[in-house]
Amino acid sequence: MLIWAILSIALLWSCKDERSVLGDQYFAQGKYQKAIDAYTEYLRLEPFDIKSIYNRGRAYEELGKFDKAMDDFNRVLGEDPMNTNALLSIGNFHYREGDFEKAAFNFDQAIKYDKANAQAHTLRGKANQKLGKVKEALSDYNSAISIDKNYADAYLSRGSLRIYQKMRTRACADFKVARSLGSNRAEEVMNKYCR
Repeated sequence: MLIWAILSIALLWSCKDERSVLGDQYFAQGKYQKAIDAYTEYLRLEPFDIKSIYNRGRAYEELGKFDKAMDDFNRVLGEDPMNTNALLSIGNFHYREGDFEKAAFNFDQAIKYDKANAQAHTLRGKANQKLGKVKEALSDYNSAISIDKNYADAYLSRGSLRIYQKMRTRACADFKVARSLGSNRAEEVMNKYCR
C-alpha cells in the first residue's frame, strides 16, 4: 500500500513537471497559445511557480496580449519583488507604450537588484535616450559594454546615440562591432550611415 502511494505521488509530480517542460518546448517552437495552455495547466497544480508564471506572461506578450502579460509579470513581482526578468518585461511594456519615465524606472530597479545585467543597462540607456538624457544614455551603454563586451545591442544602441551626436566615425565603429557580434540590424544601419 505504501509503495502505491509513493508511486502515485511520484507519477503526479512527474506529470506536473512535464506540463511546465511542455510549455517551455511549445514556447521555443513559437507555439505560444499551446505554451500558455501548458503553463496554465501546470499552474493549477503549482500556483506559485514563478518561472511558469513569468514564461506564460512572455507567451502572452508574444501573442500581443499585453494586458494578460502584465498581469503575470506583476504577479511575479508580487511573489518576488526583486525578479529582474519581470522588471525588464514591465519596463519593455512601458517603453513600447512610449512611457519612457516608467520604463527607465523599471530598468533602474532591475539594475538595483542585478548590477551586472548588461541588458538592463542597455534598456535603461534606450529609455534615457528617448527622454533626451544623452549623458546618462551614453553612461548606460558604456556600462553595458564594460559588463559584457560581446553584447551586440549595447554597441548598436551606443552607435545610434553617436549618430544623434553627429559622431559618425565612432558610430560606425560601434555598428561594425555589433555586426561582428551577430546583430542583424547592424548591417542595415551601416548601409544607412556608414557609406
